[in-house]
Amino acid sequence: MKKRFLSFLVLCLSVVAVWAQDAPADSAKSASGLKFSLENAAVQAHVGTQGFGVAARYAFLPNLSARLGASFGSVKIEKGISFDNLSSDNTLKAEASNMHLWAEFSPLSWLRINAGAGYFFKAKATMETIPNESVTQDGITLEPEEIGKLTTTATYKEFAPYFGLGVGRGIPQGRFNVNVDLGTYYLSSPSVTMVGTEYLADNGHNGPILERNMKDYRWLPVLQLNLTFKLSK
Repeated sequence: MKKRFLSFLVLCLSVVAVWAQDAPADSAKSASGLKFSLENAAVQAHVGTQGFGVAARYAFLPNLSARLGASFGSVKIEKGISFDNLSSDNTLKAEASNMHLWAEFSPLSWLRINAGAGYFFKAKATMETIPNESVTQDGITLEPEEIGKLTTTATYKEFAPYFGLGVGRGIPQGRFNVNVDLGTYYLSSPSVTMVGTEYLADNGHNGPILERNMKDYRWLPVLQLNLTFKLSK
């Protein structure tokens, strides 16, 4: 995992190095002969289904730019569920935090086509199921603490490609603008484990079954609002 993260980080830093190669304070020549200018650079803060984050944008050409950023998201849901005559308290916690590098092509001034990849240093969902009432079976009554707790965890691999659309200019004409991204990451098939305690301890064999049932749960939708600031007027 560390080696993969370092490889991705080196790739991102290489892109940044090309932008600023041999650069004086305001501009420089890149390896491709393009001029680096703060007029073409912007930073953003964003919030949405990915959580919150920051990014840097640079326009190499009027209709072609790149974005390097990071997002940090988590959600916690608590809900009671009844199944097989067993009432339980359930807590779902999902975490998805990533570093991403996207390319943006603008066929129209207000429309962007985004493609790239993300490195997820956190991408998992955990469900804890705890019975909240006693159960009687074959004349034997089990209290909630005797039944135990069941923890189900779905974990995704680090790398995921991304594709989406953006509405609004990536680099503002003025100093500031608001734009929107709509797209999806295509995650790996999740790895699922189930760990139980007490009466529920014998549930580990259900992990592979649930894993097969979840093999198509791979799309991570992205709806994101960006507040973008150009670095130079």
